[in-house]
This record gives sequence, structure tokens and C-alpha cells, in this order.
Amino acid sequence: MSKKVTVLKKLVKDNKSNLSLNFYPPVFNRKTGKYTRYEKTSYFLYNDFQSETVYYTDAKGKKQSRIEITTDKKGSPKKLTLTPAQKLHNKETLEMVELYRAKRFKEITKPDIYTETELKSLELAENRSKIFTEYFREKAESATSSTGAWSASYGHFVKFYGNIIFQDINKILIEDFKSKLLNAYQLRSTTHKISRNSAASYFIKFIQALEMAYDENYLSQSFKGRIDWIEEEEPMKNFLTLDECRGLFMTDFPDEALKKYCMFALLTGLRYSDINNLQWLDVTNREGIDYIYFRMKKTSAFQYHPISEEAVKLMGDRKFRTDFVFDRIAYHSLNDNLRKWLSKAGIDKKVTFHNFRTSYAVAQLEAGADIYLISKMLGHKNVSTTEIYAKIVDSRKASTVKNIVLGL
Repeated sequence: MSKKVTVLKKLVKDNKSNLSLNFYPPVFNRKTGKYTRYEKTSYFLYNDFQSETVYYTDAKGKKQSRIEITTDKKGSPKKLTLTPAQKLHNKETLEMVELYRAKRFKEITKPDIYTETELKSLELAENRSKIFTEYFREKAESATSSTGAWSASYGHFVKFYGNIIFQDINKILIEDFKSKLLNAYQLRSTTHKISRNSAASYFIKFIQALEMAYDENYLSQSFKGRIDWIEEEEPMKNFLTLDECRGLFMTDFPDEALKKYCMFALLTGLRYSDINNLQWLDVTNREGIDYIYFRMKKTSAFQYHPISEEAVKLMGDRKFRTDFVFDRIAYHSLNDNLRKWLSKAGIDKKVTFHNFRTSYAVAQLEAGADIYLISKMLGHKNVSTTEIYAKIVDSRKASTVKNIVLGL
């Protein structure tokens, strides 16, 4: 049976056509373990005619869409004038896709002429011409943890470099990106620089993307052991003392939901996301003690957390299992109103809602609670994270030596 490999065009958005390969008969795909007749490529052409998205309903009544050629009154395609750069792109793309088609034809007709190592080298040679920036975007969008850091890391990379192909990735570019991050402003600001710790987090995500690319044969070398990380600074933890919290809670403010959130955070050490998503099915009582059993949104770890009688009173009457315990509040709204409340209470500190978690840790340590127990209550993976709060307590203890002066 004769074998064929042909190039197929598929209309896509923005007056372009994606190119793919069609195999006859079907070939075995090593990655999926199945036979297939089609193979997507990263190649595309600029069309010299217009196209549009058409919506329709299929036989099952489901809304679908497809791209169709736009025609004039005579039924002829509406022409587009390509720029010299687009014409050059089309010419070079057709040459590259033909080379790739010929290579794949050679592989399926004589699979024994290439060793696994040679096939990997051929794949790497092709991948090096693909766009790393698009690969980085896909990894950022598919991240399931630290999504904000992934998004910011990708955003800064695009801002600094635009579209970069894998072949352009080298140690010089990596060091340059690190340097730019250390002096960068926040993506939506021209006045606020990102912190050193944020820069460190964004740089780590960038290196993780490079490691994924290396594992997936887009890069010929790993850079993980060849670059210096951005050293993080020990963050200053702002917090409110218990007296300041009491003063705040005694200050009238119309937002009762905010008051409950802040008090519950101080009494339990929970994050906003965990309070906001707390349901009655997460609350249980065992031997006269109330617990909340839930999966922490930030770390995805399960937490079995005892709560005080004051915290229980804040929750109010029990409702249906799937009902939320507290009214849902948007985080930006929470902090906006908290600033107004702090100002009304005469508290001149730059704190956010998250700092009630710090206040909880400091209050527990000052009361003599075991640091390892507090670490568990806060859901920290390492006690070293909790030790930052212990240093705050030590500095407050040191300040007391000046409280008593004999003046002899």
C-alpha cells in the first residue's frame, strides 16, 4: 500500500489558515499510543481573502461555530491585500512545512533509518523554531497553583521581550530577565515597583517553564543549575495588637459582614479565601469542641481546625449543609472598607485583611503557644515560615527592657 503525507489548510480566526499534516494510511503516534491521520503543526498562512465566524445549531440543538470564506454579491471570495512582510512569511512557511512534510514522509516510509536519539534530535531542531512566549502563556494559563505568580511572570516577560522563539533562550537572556524583574514596576502601575520577593517568585516560575520546555524537548539544555536565584528578603509582617483589634471592633462601622470576617480571622488565623468559602458542612463538633474541616484554597491541604466559642458565636445559626457560613465579600471591597474602618478607629497602620492572620500568630506566640502547634494551625508546610512571627514577638519583648528606668 502506498503511503502519502499531504499538507492541509484549515481556516481560523483573523484571516489565517493553520497548516496540518494528513497521513494515509493512519500512522502510530508515540505520545498518545493511538493511530491517527492528522498531526497539528505551529505553521500558519495569511489568507488573501476575508473569512468570518458563522454560528449555527447542530442536529442535537447545540450551538456550534465554524470559519467560512466571506463572499461578495457574486459569490466570489472578498480579496485582501497582503503586506510584503505577510507575503514573505507565507513563502518561508510553505518552504518550512514542505521540509517538515518530507521529513515525516521519510519517517513513516523508512522508520528504521532513524534511531530514537536521531528522532529526538530532529524533533528538537523543529521545536527550537517555535515561539517560547506562546508556550509560556499556555503553561501560565494551565497552572493550578500560584496562578497569580505565573500570570505576572508571563506578563512581565511579554512586556520586556514580546515573542521570543526557543532558539533565542540562553543564559544572557535569562540573566537579563532577572535584572529587569528586580527593577520592574507592577504590570498595571508606573509608580509602584514590585517587591524583591515578588521578583523572586516570578523568576522561579520562568525557570520552571524553561525546565518544562527542556523536559518536553524544546530546549537542548537545562538552566536550573546554571543560574543564580533571586535571594528573597525576610518580609516585614504588619499586624495589629490585641488592644488595637479590640479598639477597632469597638468602633462603629456599617459593614457588619466585614466586622465578622476580621474577628473570625483574628480568632482562627484563617485566610480570606478559606473564610469566604467556608460552608456549614465543614463545621463539626467532637466531644464538646467545635472544629472546621476543610481544604485550604491556597495550598489544597486538608485542615482540621478547632475554633473558640467566640468564633462559633460569630457564625450564627446553622443553616443548610451547602450554605456558606458568612456572606460572600469581594477581596478588594473588603480591604477598601477596612482602610476606612481603621481610619475611623484612629489606627494609622498600613494593614490589609491578611494581616489579621499575622495578628493571630503574634497573639498566640505572646500567650506562650507552641510554635510548632501554631505552624500546624496556620497550615504552614515548614515551621521556618512561622518563625518569622516569632521574630516579631522577640523584638517586642526586647523593647520592654526600656519600660522601667530607675534613673539613679
